[in-house]
Order: sequence, then structure tokens, then C-alpha cells
Amino acid sequence: MKKSVLFVTGLLAFNVLSAQKLEIIKLKEPNMNRGSSAMNALENRRSTDEYSDRMLNIDDLSDLLWAANGINRPESGKRTAASAMNRQDVSVYTFTTEGVHLYDAAKHELLPVISGDHRKLFGERGMSPLIILLVTDISKFGDVGTNEDRREWGAIDLGLVSQNMAIFCAANGIGTRPRAGMDREGIASLLKLSDTQLPMLNHSVGYPKLSIDVDE
Repeated sequence: MKKSVLFVTGLLAFNVLSAQKLEIIKLKEPNMNRGSSAMNALENRRSTDEYSDRMLNIDDLSDLLWAANGINRPESGKRTAASAMNRQDVSVYTFTTEGVHLYDAAKHELLPVISGDHRKLFGERGMSPLIILLVTDISKFGDVGTNEDRREWGAIDLGLVSQNMAIFCAANGIGTRPRAGMDREGIASLLKLSDTQLPMLNHSVGYPKLSIDVDE
């Protein structure tokens, strides 16, 4: 028993230290004047499989995360993506070569979770410099509805965030693909998710691979 307690304590300490190696990423205020029209974005919306190795610059990353599920009405704290009963059940995680961060919409910054490259949890197909994970916490719905209802509401809310991302990327020349495939158990273990926090959807994100990338 004593050894088990020591093991768990050591594991928690390791995770804390791993997160401490990362820094909070201060994002820029969203640029409301960028991108093509909504109709052009819809015309250009498509899924991307091949990406440049370049990570998104801070401007693109900041605006993408705000578009995904940022706060667009500061007086009420409401988001760019609707959610069932405004329960704001969706969390947005970024996976890069450096580590995993959690998007804090209230402060518009990325909070460190754990260091290291964990992108392989999403498979090798369409590997991109940035993978965005969407997690719904169905406990946010309380006792309303059945468990099946709450899972359905959470899935719909994830879809709304996903579509925000797809439209933003299409409007700004960024490649992305929504995917359901991932190692859910591995992700839940890595992020210490509860039973009500469900990783259901992820997006590969990056600049589309051009001929110049191949030549290099």
C-alpha cells in the first residue's frame, strides 16, 4: 500500500514538473478584419492531408483558437460556438512538438499541460505540426436529460467548434481535417480526463504543403 501511494505521488510530481517545462503562451487579440467572405470560405472549405512542417505563427494560432471557441461577448462570457443551454462543455487542447496546452478562453492564452510530442496518439496519417483536440465534459449538463442525451449534446457542441475551425482555416489559407480517429484511452490517461470528459474529435492543422516544401 505504501509503495502504491509513493508511486502515485511520484507520478503526479512528474506530471507537474513536465507541465512546468512549458510556458503559458500569451495569444494576440483576434484580428476582426482578416479572412475572405463567409461565402468564399465555404467555397474553399476542404480537408487537407499534406502539411508543411512550419508551425502556425502566433497571429494565425491566436485567431484560430478564438474562432474555434473564444469569447465574442465579454459582458456575458458567451462563445463564438454555441453550446447546449450555454453550458460551454467543450475544451480545446493543442498538441505540438513541444507539448500539450489547454486553451483558456477567458484569458485568451494557452495553459501548459504536459511537455513532449504526443501527436502519435492521433495516428500517423496526415501528421501536422499542430493537432487540436476537442473534449466535451458532459457533467456540465448536470442532471438534465439522460446520459445518452448528454453525450449527444456534447457531440453536437464539438461539431459546432469544429465547423468554426474549418471555416476559419478555409478563409485564411490554412489546411485542416476533422478526424474521429485517435487513441482515446491513451489521451484520457495523458490528460488525466475524468469519466465525463470525452475526447471525440480532433483536427490536424497546418499550412498546406506546397511544391517548394517538396523541393526542399
